[in-house]
Amino acid sequence: MSEHDSQDIDLQEEAGAKFHRGSALSIFVSDRREDFLALIFALLIALGVYIFIG
Repeated sequence: MSEHDSQDIDLQEEAGAKFHRGSALSIFVSDRREDFLALIFALLIALGVYIFIG
């Protein structure tokens, strides 16, 4: 696999525009699951800061 091919693993095309959806090495099945987990972690961190600092 050439260097150029390895960079195109996660290349998506939508409405004629090409973009990278994220890392091809993600441990998550879908981007939506990854987004929700990140949101939960962010809320837990914010709650912890609110409780311990506020």
